[in-house]
Parts: sequence; structure tokens; C-alpha cells
Amino acid sequence: MLRAGDRVGDRYALTYPIGRGGMGEVWAGHDGRLDRPVAIKFLRVLEVPESDRATAVARFRREAWATARLDHPGVPAVHDLGEHGDDLFLVMQLVAGADLADLIAEEAPLPVPSAASIAAQICAVLAVAHAASLVHRDLKPQNVMVTPDGQVKVLDFGVAALLGPAEASRLTTTGRLLGTPAYLAPEQAQGDPVGPAADLYSLGCVLFELLTGAPPYRAENAIEMLHRHLREPVPLVTDRRADVPDDLTHLVWCLLAKTPQERPDSAAEVRGMLRPFVG
Repeated sequence: MLRAGDRVGDRYALTYPIGRGGMGEVWAGHDGRLDRPVAIKFLRVLEVPESDRATAVARFRREAWATARLDHPGVPAVHDLGEHGDDLFLVMQLVAGADLADLIAEEAPLPVPSAASIAAQICAVLAVAHAASLVHRDLKPQNVMVTPDGQVKVLDFGVAALLGPAEASRLTTTGRLLGTPAYLAPEQAQGDPVGPAADLYSLGCVLFELLTGAPPYRAENAIEMLHRHLREPVPLVTDRRADVPDDLTHLVWCLLAKTPQERPDSAAEVRGMLRPFVG
């Protein structure tokens, strides 16, 4: 069990827990060698079912590699990767602020300029990732941080996949869908190979939620949610909020197109389309 004050890698002291998931924990810590605050993400290997352990370890190492590869202010810097007993740990820049899910819960619907600014900053990160042949594949409000000065950081490239035909990099656990149902592109829901357009679909879901306070589709369970992404007509933002400009409503509608070919061509293009709405 991890506790405040524990030392990791003979260098980092744990200070307080930030969050915990099914297979891991995130702690704030202090780097004694460089005298700076850090975030330390742990994969609790023994808490992963034995049949999934190798995939979880590979995915964790992929997150370190993918995040370190992206040199952009919208991606937390990676400082270190190592082992702590049976666990793996990843040391990253500690980001001050709130995740987008909390911001939505407290403030949504956001003013149009604020929502457009957040989405445009996410696009800047996606453009860099896609240029590096990486697809995030799990873009959602919980994976986006907003700092006190309004800067956006995109987190958790743990399910990022390399573009290209190999698909060996998908690191899929048998029988499990990677991604989060409320934000999942239809092609990803069907288990098809995904490209940058899948991230743009997820961005459309996030932007829809920023503008209306809820994701585009509501469902009682994951199976029903996936069916709605695949079969239900694309909703209009203006059906839930009348003051959103028509051009922005149309952009969100295009991002939520059922097929990748119907969505905008790139994150850079979407960023340009968002620029007129940023305050």
C-alpha cells in the first residue's frame, strides 16, 4: 500500500494522492534531486488479473513512450519511468488545475468563447500527436486538464495507437473495448482500425458537452450507448441550447458524423474553424 512519505526510485517522495483507478494510482510527489513537484502514476501490477497483466504493462510503457514523444505545452512532460517493488511508475509534470469533467459539472454550459478555446487547444495537441502518427483513442473530459490560467493539457495517452496497418500496437485486452463509450467513435465501437478521425469524433462529443452540459447521447448502459453512436441520428447543439452560432453547431455536427470520411480532414483544420468563436 502506498503512503505519504514513501520514497520511490530512491528519488521521489510521495506527498498526497490525486486519484485512483481500477489498476493504478496517481500521487503528487517531490523530486528530491531536482527539488520540484511531480505527478507519479503507478500501475499496481498485482491488482491486474493475471491474464491481462502483460497487456497492462505494455500499455503503461506505451503511455510513457507516447507522451514523452510529444513535445508540446499541451502535453505534460515525462521525467522518468521505473519500477517500485511489483509496480511500475511514470513520473510526469504535475499539472495544477481541474479536469474538464469537474469544470463541466460546475460551470456548464460554458460560454461559447470558452468552449471554443478549450476545443481549439485540444486540437493543437491532437495535430501534434497525429503528425507523430499517434491516435489518442480515449479523449474525454476526465483526460483533459485546465490550468488556472486557462491552458489545456491532454492526459493519458495509455491507449494511444500508432497509425498504420500493423495494428500490433493496439495492445487490446481480449474481449475488452478500449476507450470510453460516451465518447467513442462508431468505427472504434465496432472494433475497426482507427485513425485521427476517431479523435475528432471524440472531440465533437467533448465540445457538445461543453456547450450543452451533457454528451450528445444518453444511455442506461455501455451497449445501449454504443448502439446510439452507431445508429441514432446526430443531434444538434441548438436543440439543447439556442444561442450557439449556426456555424459552430454545424462544425460539431460534422465532427459527429458516423463515418470518418464525413468528418473534417484534420485537427489543424478544426482548430482553424474554431478560431472565429474564441474570445
